[in-house]
Amino acid sequence: MNTQFTASSSPLLRLGHTMAFTVYLRHIGAPADRYLRTVKLPVLCDDPNKFVQLARVWAFFFEGTRREDVNLGWHVGAHAGDRNLNAALLAKLERAPTLYQSLHRLVHMVREEASHLQLGIQERQDDILFYTRYPGMSEVPGYEASQAYQLGLFLDLIRHFLGRHWVPDEIGIEHPRAPAVLDAYFPGTRVRTRQPMGYIAVARACLHRTKAGPVQDKRANDTPAPINELRFVDVLRAVLRAYLPDGYPSARFSAELMNVSERTLARRLADCGLTYGTLIDEVRFAEAKKLLLVPGARIEDVAISVGFIDQSNFTRMFRRIGGLTPTEYRKATLH
Repeated sequence: MNTQFTASSSPLLRLGHTMAFTVYLRHIGAPADRYLRTVKLPVLCDDPNKFVQLARVWAFFFEGTRREDVNLGWHVGAHAGDRNLNAALLAKLERAPTLYQSLHRLVHMVREEASHLQLGIQERQDDILFYTRYPGMSEVPGYEASQAYQLGLFLDLIRHFLGRHWVPDEIGIEHPRAPAVLDAYFPGTRVRTRQPMGYIAVARACLHRTKAGPVQDKRANDTPAPINELRFVDVLRAVLRAYLPDGYPSARFSAELMNVSERTLARRLADCGLTYGTLIDEVRFAEAKKLLLVPGARIEDVAISVGFIDQSNFTRMFRRIGGLTPTEYRKATLH
């Protein structure tokens, strides 16, 4: 069972994030254990999913920053990356059909990482701002290091979808000064200081991208995996594509196709972190992306081909999953 907390509870943070700083401090030869004991944090616990008091964690960050390196948060973020997200949470994020959906999932599941952390997505015309902040806590010692680390962590997550060398055009920090070390970690990026939150800007044209995994990297031109390698949900996805032009396939119909009951279908999808409606949207979206790149294909015809009678409903679905309209996707991809 995932641990979640209400905003009224005492501020807590998953120990895995403290351990990221501990590993880095030990790596550079700093007395990390002494700093942990100074702020009364556990030294020998090796379970990253335990929770500790946020105030003590930030005191630990501040101690390391004060004694070792003022840029400690940035270094840890670059060194540790998203490996310090809860493993189950990271798996759910990586299964998202697009980067846009992955970021939305993280916003909804943030309570699995920290009790008072606020994540969000601010929409702009050409990009989105994926932001992080602890409202009303920015003056607490250790806050700056915490935000620097978070931005590094979220950048690494975004790179799962956009590639290991992707850098944002713009980032924002709440601190009044931008440290020089950012030139190394974010080459060519515009850094805006004194912002109401820390954020990473992601171009809207990138939001439809899917995670580049080992299998996807090795197969060119979206070559499908052999049938005997597919899981239940992958088989269902493959089968449903042929039925999309006939309209929305009901859960009952899909259960019959897979020779299971509706209850079993729902359970098997839930095991993969999916609902039936989410699965259908993902199949429609993936098929629509291919059809939109066919020369001369009209958007209204693509909508019909993936089971939509009304083009406006198709556009809303496409934007909800991919973060941009079919027209914007076509323009961004062809360019």
